[in-house]
Amino acid sequence: MCAFGLLVCAAAALASGGKGDGGSLRVNRALRATHSRRECDRLISEGRITVNGVVVNSSDDRLRPGDVVRFDGSAPVPWSDDELGPHRYVKLHKPRGIECTTDRRVEGNIVDYFESLSEVEGGVEGFGGGGDCGDDGDSLRARRVYPVGRLDRESTGLILLTSDGSVVNPLLRSGEEKSKEYLVTTEPPASREDARRLARGVVITAPARRDGEIVDVTARTAPCTVERSGGEGGAPAGIGLRFVLGEGRNRQIRRMCASLGLEVIALHRVSFAGVTLEGCESLGSWVSLTEQEEVLIGARRRKKERTPEEVARRKAKKAAKKEKRRTERDGRGLGEWY
Repeated sequence: MCAFGLLVCAAAALASGGKGDGGSLRVNRALRATHSRRECDRLISEGRITVNGVVVNSSDDRLRPGDVVRFDGSAPVPWSDDELGPHRYVKLHKPRGIECTTDRRVEGNIVDYFESLSEVEGGVEGFGGGGDCGDDGDSLRARRVYPVGRLDRESTGLILLTSDGSVVNPLLRSGEEKSKEYLVTTEPPASREDARRLARGVVITAPARRDGEIVDVTARTAPCTVERSGGEGGAPAGIGLRFVLGEGRNRQIRRMCASLGLEVIALHRVSFAGVTLEGCESLGSWVSLTEQEEVLIGARRRKKERTPEEVARRKAKKAAKKEKRRTERDGRGLGEWY
């Protein structure tokens, strides 16, 4: 390699701390406990983050075990080597009173609550727990997880949490139409006509992000499934409503019911994108997703099912390739011998 090429490679290694992509962590994730990703990217662009004394030039630079991260020359930023482990995908049976926010300054935020579940078996006192901790035996601190979407503080039921940001947007984008099922109790109880009107769609006003800003948007909700039901699946007893939504506007069900003069007094989510509360039926309990559930949320590719004939053809093709390589290898050996 020419001298110029060596110089370029050395400079790239210095900028990234000599790290490759495998088994590494992006620098902007080391500060995520105190700063948002955009804030971290801004600090990096301003040259205020160093790794092992070298100014970080890109958010794509990587960390490896033992690297020392500093912000404005301050004391080393604590980050765990465990963050380099495999991604985690978890479902939690959220009790009432937990706020689905990653802002740890908020009392009762779901990040602190979820981490505390690994320390107190059977739930956390003061939060109405009582379920079992996850049965996979892993520590929740192995890799910090964050909620996918949100449930209101007063709502209960299924919430997904993950350390894998790549699955979040596809799950939440309205165009993906990942169905969410809820059991709802209203006061007064909804009539059959109320259920029909809600299913056809009603006009509500809800905040939404437009061009980077939060604005109020008034629009009719998309047609959805709304049925009258009894108290089941964790919902309070009595006549209630079963909603299956494909969209996810801010406090949508509460606003839909309010448009008909119905006050929601209990809202319980029982499924999201095909994942249910199976395995964590009690409040405050959690389990890691199964392989099948990881497929449902897009974290794992679905294994293609092949017929016996296809399996036999693939085996024969693989055996033929192996035999061809062996023959070519033997031929080269004979040529050298003679």
